[in-house]
Amino acid sequence: MKQLEDFKENIHRCSKCGLCQGECPIYKITGNDCTVSRGHFIMLDGLLKGDLKMSKTINNYLDLCLKCGACSKFCPSGIDIIDIIAAAKYEYFKSHKIEKLISLFQKKIIFKFIPNFISFLRPKSKSKTFDKKVLYFGGCGSKIKGDKAIVKLLNNIGVEVINPEFSCCGISLFMRGDLESFNNSINNYINVLKKYDIKEVVTTCASCEKTLKDYIKWNDSEFLKEIKVKNIYEYLAEQSFELKKPVKVTFHKPCNISNYPEIEKILNNTKNLEYIEMKDFDKCCGLNAITKFKKYKITSKVFVQKRENIKSSGAKYVLTSCLGCEAALRLYAFGAYKVYDLIDFISDRI
Repeated sequence: MKQLEDFKENIHRCSKCGLCQGECPIYKITGNDCTVSRGHFIMLDGLLKGDLKMSKTINNYLDLCLKCGACSKFCPSGIDIIDIIAAAKYEYFKSHKIEKLISLFQKKIIFKFIPNFISFLRPKSKSKTFDKKVLYFGGCGSKIKGDKAIVKLLNNIGVEVINPEFSCCGISLFMRGDLESFNNSINNYINVLKKYDIKEVVTTCASCEKTLKDYIKWNDSEFLKEIKVKNIYEYLAEQSFELKKPVKVTFHKPCNISNYPEIEKILNNTKNLEYIEMKDFDKCCGLNAITKFKKYKITSKVFVQKRENIKSSGAKYVLTSCLGCEAALRLYAFGAYKVYDLIDFISDRI
């Protein structure tokens, strides 16, 4: 498992150019250099040199990062801040009981008991049999919403869906800095995969997709290198859909998504679906700010701006492809619009 020390070279590679300031949603609100990548790297460099000690203040600044990755995409040095922040937060996590208690609550209640209880009331869909088979990683979303939509759409193109008992991908643990539990999530994933002679995993959630693909960076398992992870949109981009009734929608692009061209093709080619691109459709929804109650005056501005952009589009439905984004978008909807996963929305209306 990687430690902050393992990212020393990346931290030193930061040229302090400040381009990250123009991309960071939180910096645009605060104007505080400690909330942006450049400031983070200065603090973390101090930690590595021993000039600073990991403190509540530093952890709070790291927590304000939305983990949207916008700064990394524009970084001339190609530094991925998200992995570095996770490693830094692990240093804080190890010695603070409250962080461990919160993580335990997330593991046992939020991402295990509640999804499993709902899943008990929602039986899995029976897939048709085809030569082409994929493993469906539904994570928490599948247990909460069911797998009816993905089974229906993939079966329609001749793909059999196998839905094993996967646990949560562990992204929330990763963001909190509980890297030991995150590594347990990786090992659980590997153990489930080894039960099947199928090397292709499909998911509908952008955050799950990115997390599964990033497992290889945190676990050196040779087995993971054999697994191909895809989003369902890669299978459906060339399909033709027609909704029963005309409807006007807008779309929120999750930060973690890697296949927006396929999604855009579906949005534009689906009959009876009018797609309106809202302002800043690709800007972070603020999901990772939901639990930052002490910084509510800062983080709430991210939600409010996204809400106004959705309302200004004139669409009554906002679609997305991430369970976390769904939750964040609903938080400030107040009846102004309805939020759906794109796959569920199409499946229910064709």
